[in-house]
Amino acid sequence: MNNLQDIFIQNGFKVTNEGSKSIEFENSLINEVIYLLPNIEITIVRSPEKIEEKPELINDNIRKNHNASFKKFPKKRNKGKSPIHYGYAFKFQSPQELSTFLYTLNKN
Repeated sequence: MNNLQDIFIQNGFKVTNEGSKSIEFENSLINEVIYLLPNIEITIVRSPEKIEEKPELINDNIRKNHNASFKKFPKKRNKGKSPIHYGYAFKFQSPQELSTFLYTLNKN
């Protein structure tokens, strides 16, 4: 996981919150918060506001993910009685793929 944190830092992100369910990274230059999940696969979650403004980004590989630890994301009612924070999960095959993705975000 530390290797992945280093990738975020190299791409202009800083750790702003760390918990057992996710690590929150923020890049103030591009005004983006991304959560890294401690899964077997490399999984990040982006804000629904960033994704839903560009519907072409939504496809079968990008899924909604609900988690109370996504504190900087909006809430939406899922299966429970109360709304919960949510975002869109992206999976990567390698640390290099994640690094390329983050680098691209900085260039847009």
